[in-house]
Amino acid sequence: MKKLCLIFIIVLLTTLFSSCEFTNIETTERIKPPDNNTPPILGEWKIEKYKKSSENGLTDEEAKKFLDKKVLFHEKVVVIGDDVCLNPSYKIKNVSTSDYLLYQYKVKPEYLGIESKNIRIITLTSEEKLFYEFIKEKDGEIIVNIDGVFFYLTKISDNLNEKELKEYVENEKAINYESLASGNSEILRTGILLGLRYYEESEQENRPGQWKYRTLWISSKNKTIGNIYETEDIFLPRKTGFWKVGMNRVNIDNKLKDVLYAYPLSKEFPEMYKYEDIDEAKESIIKTINYLGNDYISLESFENFPKGKVRLNIFPIDNINSGNPVKISDIIGENGQKAFYESAAREFSSDYKSKNDYLDIKPQEDSFGLTRRNGHWIMKGRINVLEEDRDLYKDFNIKIIPPKELVMYDELSVSWNEVKHRVPEALDVFTSPNEDIALILTHNNILIYTIDQGKLSKEYIRKIKLNDSEAVVMAEWATGKYIYTWEEEFLKNMASVVEE
Repeated sequence: MKKLCLIFIIVLLTTLFSSCEFTNIETTERIKPPDNNTPPILGEWKIEKYKKSSENGLTDEEAKKFLDKKVLFHEKVVVIGDDVCLNPSYKIKNVSTSDYLLYQYKVKPEYLGIESKNIRIITLTSEEKLFYEFIKEKDGEIIVNIDGVFFYLTKISDNLNEKELKEYVENEKAINYESLASGNSEILRTGILLGLRYYEESEQENRPGQWKYRTLWISSKNKTIGNIYETEDIFLPRKTGFWKVGMNRVNIDNKLKDVLYAYPLSKEFPEMYKYEDIDEAKESIIKTINYLGNDYISLESFENFPKGKVRLNIFPIDNINSGNPVKISDIIGENGQKAFYESAAREFSSDYKSKNDYLDIKPQEDSFGLTRRNGHWIMKGRINVLEEDRDLYKDFNIKIIPPKELVMYDELSVSWNEVKHRVPEALDVFTSPNEDIALILTHNNILIYTIDQGKLSKEYIRKIKLNDSEAVVMAEWATGKYIYTWEEEFLKNMASVVEE
C-alpha cells in the first residue's frame, strides 16, 4: 500500500512540475518560432470583408478588389492576392490586445470586433524583410492590415493544391531571375534608404553645435535613377514596419542633454519624448549616432561635455533609452568576447606610454561600436585612458566580421581598388544586392555609377550634394517589389525632392 502511495505521489509531482514548465514557456510577449516547418496558419483562406483604419490608405474601391481573393499559406510560398512571398519565415508572439492595437494601429479592440484580452500575432517575413503581420484571436479567422485597411480572412481548407503552389513558385522565380538572366532588365529594380549625419553649428556663442540627421530615398529601374527624395531624421525599415529615429536637444539649467527617440510611424510621436517632463540633467550629455541597423544602434556619448568621458556603446532599438548597453558577447557570443579582449590586449602591448594610465585594466565588454572603412562596416572597441588628469580614449579595431544581427547586408560587388581608380577622392562606397548601381561618397557629393560585371561605368549618372562633414549612418537596400512599398511609405513621411 505504501509503495502504491509513493508511486501516486511521484506521478502527481511529475505532472505538476511538467505543467509549471509548460506555463512558463507560454508567457505573454514571449516570441517563439513554430514547433516545426508547418506554418501556424497553413492552408487556403479567403478574404471576406474589410474595415478601414486610415484615410490615407486604400480607397474603398481599391479595398473591394481584395474581396473574395484567395490567400495561401505554405512552408515554401505565401500568396495574398497578386502578392507572392517565397521562402517565408513565421514568428508568433502573444500580446495584450488593447496595447498592441492602440500602439500599432491606433484602434480599439471593439472596432475590430475582438473580445479576447490577448491575441496572437503571426509575423511573416521574407529575405529578412517584413511581409505582413496577422492578428489571430480564434482558429479559422485572422486579420491583416494592408495599406491602412484591415482585411478579415476565413479559412476554407487545410489542404493545398501542390500543382497550383508549384506554378506560383515557378512564376515568381521566373519574374525575379529568368527575365534578368535572359537580358530583359525590366525586372531590375533597386532602392536604398540612406541615413546621413551632418554637423550644424550653434547660433549661440560658446555652445557646441549639434549633429542632425536626414534620410535619402534613391531608386533605380533598369539602372536609371528616378526622383531622389529626402526627409528629416532617420527613416528606418524594420521587420515590424517603418520607424523614425532622431535626436532632440534640451537645455535644463544651462546643461545640454541630447535625447534620442525611436518609434514606429504607425504611432504618433510618443509622450515620453516630449521634453517638459525630462528629469533634471546632472551634467551635459551630447550624443552622436554612428550606425543604425534593424535592431541595434551604435552611439557615441560625450559626458560632461567637453571635459568628460566619451563612451562608445550599442543599444537595442526596442529599449533605446534604457541606459543599459549590450555586451559584445550578447550579440556574437564567446567568439566576439574573445576577439574583443585579444584586440584590446594588442593595443596595450603596442602603446607602453599610456599602459599604466588605463582607467580599467580590463576594458568594459560593452565599450564597442561600428564605423566605416573602405566600403565596409567594421567593429571598433574603446579603452578609456587618463592622461594628465584628462579623460581620453583609445580605439582599436576588433578582428571579427559584424554578424547579421548587427549588419544585414555589407557586400561590395566592385573592389575598393576599382572605386579608388575611378574616383580617387572616394571616402566610402555602397553597392546594391542587384549589383547594378554603386553610391560613392566624396567630401562634397554622392556619385551614383552603374555596375556591369564588377566594373563601374566611366561616368557617374547622378550627383547628390552633401552637407559639410556628412557621413552615412544607415544603408538599407530594397529590391524587386519591395521598392514600391518603401517608396510609398517614405513619401508619406513629409518627403521632398532633392534638387540636383
